[in-house]
Amino acid sequence: MTNLVQRVLAAAVGIPLAVLLIWLGGWWFSATMIVVSTVALWEFYHLADSKHASANISVGLVWAVLLQICFAQALDSTGTTGTIWMGLALLAFVAGTLLTLGAEIWRAKENAILNTAVTLSGIAYVTIGFTTILFLRNTASSTGDASLWIDAGGALVLTLFVSVWSSDTLAYFTGLSIGKHKLLERVSPKKTWEGATGGLAGAVVSFVLMSMWLLPSMAILDAVACGAIVGVFGPIGDLAESWLKRDAVIKDSSHIIPGHGGFLDRFDSMLFAAPLVLIYLTMVNLIRDAV
Repeated sequence: MTNLVQRVLAAAVGIPLAVLLIWLGGWWFSATMIVVSTVALWEFYHLADSKHASANISVGLVWAVLLQICFAQALDSTGTTGTIWMGLALLAFVAGTLLTLGAEIWRAKENAILNTAVTLSGIAYVTIGFTTILFLRNTASSTGDASLWIDAGGALVLTLFVSVWSSDTLAYFTGLSIGKHKLLERVSPKKTWEGATGGLAGAVVSFVLMSMWLLPSMAILDAVACGAIVGVFGPIGDLAESWLKRDAVIKDSSHIIPGHGGFLDRFDSMLFAAPLVLIYLTMVNLIRDAV
């Protein structure tokens, strides 16, 4: 079975499942994201093994799960309860940082600074990146009701996912068919400027079309801006993870998803796009969090 066939089959199963979970929302979506992000964090920590960095995996994974549970509870609650859970999330972040530093003393391993940095950066890069997706799913939108079948938060996350998928797909096939000029050969030899341009177009067009369907009150310029964020910064996220893997001399972060590698491979673009889309929509007052 070729890699392309594996990718298509995995997508045929994974995309409908992702759409279902986005539609369900609540703890169905949150729990799935917590599991996926925890596995992705484990993959990130193992990338560091070849660089003689020994992340405190047990502390990092437990910290990540507790942190996300607190955020998910905060987003699922209202009023004082939500505020308390948000406070606990911030407390968990501080406590986890101190625990990581303290635990390194007792581990007595070489490269203490590197070990601590890898443990902390995994939380900042992977866990917080995935948490922004939870924030987007659990937001109330000022763009009005999305549709009769999905709420505003679900519509926003589904639009974001489709934009990222479209960007990846258009970049791949555009680069494959007409790609000639290398984008950043030392990081990813197969990526081209033509592919990147196709990916940008796919991200913008799909975000606009999805917003017209599911978020009709969103201004076209805001949809274009969000699509451009996905089309520009999503590929940078992909390149960043590719550079980490190249430095670690590893092809895929894991082999969990046939043809796609690991969860970190599959969500690398989203980890850059989601936080920036959340920041943009918050700045232009299109969303407010549910807490």
